[in-house]
Amino acid sequence: MAELPYFDLLISERQDGGAAGALWENQVHWGYWENPRSADGTKADYVAAMANMNNVLFEAGTVGDGQRLLDVGCGFGGTIQQINAKHSDMYLTGLNIDPRQLAAAEAQTQAANGNHIAWVEGDACQLPFEDNSFDRVLAVECIFHFPSRERFLAEAARVLKPGGYLAVSDFVPTLSFFGKTPFWMAIRTRIAKTYGTLGNIPLRSYKGMGKRAGLALEAHRNIRKNTLPTYPFIIKFFREQGSPEAQKTMIGGTRWMKWLAKLGFVQYKVYTFRKPE
Repeated sequence: MAELPYFDLLISERQDGGAAGALWENQVHWGYWENPRSADGTKADYVAAMANMNNVLFEAGTVGDGQRLLDVGCGFGGTIQQINAKHSDMYLTGLNIDPRQLAAAEAQTQAANGNHIAWVEGDACQLPFEDNSFDRVLAVECIFHFPSRERFLAEAARVLKPGGYLAVSDFVPTLSFFGKTPFWMAIRTRIAKTYGTLGNIPLRSYKGMGKRAGLALEAHRNIRKNTLPTYPFIIKFFREQGSPEAQKTMIGGTRWMKWLAKLGFVQYKVYTFRKPE
């Protein structure tokens, strides 16, 4: 299982009643602001922005009523909870390799609107499902933790039904050579102390990886600017409310991510793939 210091911290804070555990009770990903200048730095604003990020993925994946949907890297279940609240007659499956996250997701999720929900422990690069099982697959800000982006895309293609859609959000370097430099490797080590295993940098294009998996890239969108308020919020939150250990875990890696994002060295992209009929 990948080492994820920030999730270890959040799970500990949930158990101890810490502020971070409460804030990231359901969602654990970057926020999305249609107008980044509107971000006001409050907890309510950030929580709403995390929900908005889910909406971006729902639109990319054309999520709708009556579908069989797999949320890979489901965390504490927030994405499925949001779908459960607004859609009906769906078969929703959350997959994660960490049983602690699955236990939290199951404990705080109740199926509604005629939906069915299942939580499955498994590896994103070896999905424990039969071929052609799902209408939609989502991977919300988690693919960089997987051992191989390309293997995951192949597995997602396998479990998707013909005509099904996959929506992925990911941090992608602007220039492919950047991922090969000693400078990047030094930064990567610092970021890993906060956000953990990052997987191999996607030097090959997503379009090519998708094609080799049997998927057609239908759309891609760079929303880097829409996510920028995330960084100052996280840094300020842990400065003001984090324990010394939480500050040590979270602030350094977030600062490096902020710097890379502000300078445009790393983009935040959302991809839509379709499995041909």
